[in-house]
Amino acid sequence: MLEFMFMPCTKWITANLANIVLPPQCVFCGQPVNDQFVCDDCHHDLPWIANSCERCGTPTDTRLPAGTCCGKCQVRPPPFDTTLSPLHYDFPIDTAIKALKFGRKLFLAPALASLALEKLLPVADSFDALVPVPLYQWRHATRGFNQAQELAKFLKRACDLPVRNCVIRTRRTAPQSGLNAVARRRNMTHAFELAESPDCRRILIVDDVMTTGETCRAMASVLRQGNVKHVSVLAIAHAAL
Repeated sequence: MLEFMFMPCTKWITANLANIVLPPQCVFCGQPVNDQFVCDDCHHDLPWIANSCERCGTPTDTRLPAGTCCGKCQVRPPPFDTTLSPLHYDFPIDTAIKALKFGRKLFLAPALASLALEKLLPVADSFDALVPVPLYQWRHATRGFNQAQELAKFLKRACDLPVRNCVIRTRRTAPQSGLNAVARRRNMTHAFELAESPDCRRILIVDDVMTTGETCRAMASVLRQGNVKHVSVLAIAHAAL
């Protein structure tokens, strides 16, 4: 009992000592910060998306009329309803995402996820759960973590939304980053299936980068088969193919 009562105090002391020895710093420039991951100057200079298609998140030159989606969505409507993607996949966001995924810089996950809160918090009540895009088991074991899962962990705490790992990747697919649009679509065919019932009606898929959206299309189609009525996507950045 004494040990149990002492643990929270120990954690508090450890956390505060860490802040004294290593004060919080901006993840981009290293300047001291308070209760944030990114300093105000870096936050201002990040490659924010000014206008985008509400349906697929593709950046647009001008604001589209309310209820109007881009030409690509009109030709081939995606099986998800909306996309929240606040940033272009440009420097320094692209460098940070690569450092997270391939450099094991896990401290960048909450920092990147926090940048999406400006778009997510106003509509968080529209969702019942977060579903991170899964990795194939071999890649997950090799990398040691799933970057989408790490992003979802922070969003879960910030928005009080549960994380559901109800979708699995059924086969080893080639990295989407090295493929053109047609190959990306083919690469995602039959790549996912439901591991269990989603047991909710409104789901937000969480991923790090969206390009053509084929991964999220495949995920959303599988979720629709599980009787999910509303599927949306949150991607930290949107990349041009």
